[in-house]
Parts: sequence; structure tokens; C-alpha cells
Amino acid sequence: MSDSLNIFREEVNNHLKKCHLSTSKSCSKSLEELLTILSRPPAYTVLRVNTLYYDRQEVKQQLQQVLSKQYENRKHSVPSVEEHNELSDTLIIPSQNVDGNDVIPVANEVIVDSLCAVAVLRGADIFAPGVMGAPVAMQVGDTVAVYGDLCGQCRRGYTQVFAGEKMFLGNGNALMSRSQLFVETEKPSGVAIKMTEPIFDCPSLNSVLTDRIFLQNLPSIVAGHVVNPQPGDMVLDMCAAPGGKTTHLATLMQNTGVLVALDKSAGKIKRIQENAAKLKLDMVKSYAYDSTKSCKPHAQLVEGTWNPPYPPGTFDRILLDAPCSGLGQRPQIKNNITLKDLQSYPPYQRKLFATAVELLKPGGVLVYSTCTITIEENEGLVQWALNTFPDMQLAPQIPHLGGSGMSSPDLTLTDTQLKLLQRFNPSIVMTTSSVPKYNMDTIGFFVAKFVKQNNR
Repeated sequence: MSDSLNIFREEVNNHLKKCHLSTSKSCSKSLEELLTILSRPPAYTVLRVNTLYYDRQEVKQQLQQVLSKQYENRKHSVPSVEEHNELSDTLIIPSQNVDGNDVIPVANEVIVDSLCAVAVLRGADIFAPGVMGAPVAMQVGDTVAVYGDLCGQCRRGYTQVFAGEKMFLGNGNALMSRSQLFVETEKPSGVAIKMTEPIFDCPSLNSVLTDRIFLQNLPSIVAGHVVNPQPGDMVLDMCAAPGGKTTHLATLMQNTGVLVALDKSAGKIKRIQENAAKLKLDMVKSYAYDSTKSCKPHAQLVEGTWNPPYPPGTFDRILLDAPCSGLGQRPQIKNNITLKDLQSYPPYQRKLFATAVELLKPGGVLVYSTCTITIEENEGLVQWALNTFPDMQLAPQIPHLGGSGMSSPDLTLTDTQLKLLQRFNPSIVMTTSSVPKYNMDTIGFFVAKFVKQNNR
């Protein structure tokens, strides 16, 4: 395999290759293409508009003004904000350079950690906590070459040219000196380096129009529309942090009805609350709770509160955006997930799904989604669900912007069932001119929609 495929451990690469080879040679080639493209960010920045309070056209114009000012000091021309042709709440900003070959690193080298590196590849500037190393003489105003530490080997405060495995991210302008970063302040904060020549031209939209737009991957927005919650519904988001899909559901519900957001981490619940507050959504009831334990046969709802657990058959619609291996995220520069870790997700996802089935009303809708590419966590889960819960049936998805589900000799799903699934595979090149490229150049993602029959 080429270097671009070394983002995962060898054992994980071999597992993915084996699974894809069991389907066909063309799928093996598709896997290699997919692994290559996962190391790059999508060529489009996608934003969801808070349409409950703001008009998309109005926000589009405001965003265009922000970009015009932002690109005054960039090499590229100002990108045009586009409206998604099918999603009425979505705006698209295309990148103008997705290869990064025309950016030449300057001499002064700054090293950032891997999380910061991924954020930079998607358009962020560099915040002080992400800086690991900088030249001794670095002063405010210096132009620096920024590199990501791929293996976490750079010690904080490093002064020399880093010899470890690293990735060039682009050139930027230092807004803090080395002394400010590592000497004068114990915990520096704020933007340390403003990226002026990133290798991938994505706009920097942190803290921009925060009450009007929400940065979100296109398939995640699609998942919210597939749930299609209505005002007055009783809806559960089982694994809700950081709240992107939760706030989308609340917006689609026009901030009316019951929307419960659960997550095991109290810190993550705070993020959900903060995001809901920014978008002026006050209907979200969020709780730090283990969703696998959120259904109890004798639980009772207390008037005026929605604290878990809940009795069976409580919710009209449930979104289970399950914890997953995350192998579809882009860009990925180094992912140290082990094969054991990878294989630990399906059992947990099945526990969550079984709880969701109990909590769902007859006739209700359950949408299952992941941001990974493995068959076990996607089509494999669907097959298990259909075999385990005869009252759960697959249903058509609207909108359906991705491809069909993936077949495998280990699966018994029919072609009809696979077509009801939605798999976003960014390595697939469609030749049909009527399909916008922004619907294909996404993260790897999977969506399945189930309806609970009235035969229990």
C-alpha cells in the first residue's frame, strides 16, 4: 500500500482489505481509493442555516461578506457561497485548491499536535494549546511553516527542527511570540498563528455568525432530515453530543414538542446546551445518562420533567447516531485504533439499538447512523436488527443523496433492502452530470431508517 494508506495500523488495514476482498476485486480497488481520500479534507465546507430564525438567502449574503474580508490576505480569490439544490437549510462553500502542491514552506518551523493539524486541514487557525514547538526567536508577525506531529512524539516547548513523522499544513502568520506561548503564560489561549497559505483552501469559520450557522458534514444534515421530526413530536437523540444533530432536530420541530438529548458524559452535555443556546433553541432537554439503561418497564414520566429512564413506547422518533470506530471521518492523518477496539463497537451498537426499539412507539421511526466505513457497524447491524426484531422494517429515506448499502457474502440483505440504505462513499466517482459533486465528496457515513410495525 502507498504511504497515503498508512493512516491506520496494519492490522486494521488488513481487516478492512479482507472484508472488501470478500466482496469483489473492484471493491478492493474502491477500498484503496477510499483510504487515500480519507487523508484529505472534503473539497466543500458545509453549513446548516438556523432557518427557525433566519432566511437562508440573507445568511448567504452575510457569509459572503465575511469571506470577502477574510480573503483579503489570502492568495486565492473569494469563494462563492452556494445553496444546496435539495436541502433548503444548507449552504456550500467550495475549496479552490484541494492538492496543496503550490504552497512552499518557509524556513521557520512550528509543530502542532495531531488534533490541531486536522482542524487546520478543515480551515481552522491555530490556537495556542495546539502548538507543541516553535523557533527560539519567533516573534509576533513572523511568517512560519506549520507542520502536524503525526505520531505524538514532539514534546511541548520543542525548539529544534522536528525530525519525527510530520505533515506540512501550510504557512501562517504568528500572532504570539514563542515567549508568550511557552514562558510568560502557563496556559496560553487564543489564536497563536493565523493561517495565510493553508495547503487546503477552506474558510476559517470559527466564531462566525454563530447564531445563524452551524458547521456540519453534509451526511449528518441528511440524517436529520431522514428523521423528519414534526412540531409536537416526542423525539429522542440517544447519543447526542456535541449537539449538531440535536439542534437540527429542534429546528425542524420549530422548537416545539419534546426533544430529549442523552449522552454519558456530563461535559459533553454542557456542549449540547451551549450549542442549543447559541442557536436560541430552548426546547432541548439534555441529560447525562447511559442510553443503554434509558428504558425501564416500570418507569413513570413525571409531569413537567423528562428525566430518564423512560417506559417502553415513549417516543415517536429516535435518532441513534451510534458511537462508532469513526473510520469515515476526514481528514485522517494518523489513526491509532486497534483491531480489538474496532471489533468492540458492534456489540455496544446492538445494545443501544435494542434499547431504542423498546423506547419507540408502534408506528414510530428509528434512524441509525454512523460515521464509519466498516460493514460490521453498518450493513451488518441492519441485518442483525431485521433478524432480531421482526417488527422493525426498513423504510425509504428522504432525502437519499448517498449510494446504496454495500453487499457482502456474509450478508443476506436483498438488493431491495440495500437500496433502502444510504452509504456515503467519497471514493466513488459518479459520471452523471446531474449529481452535484458536493453530494459525493463527503465524509464516509451510513444511514438506515426503520419503522416499527404495530404487531407487538
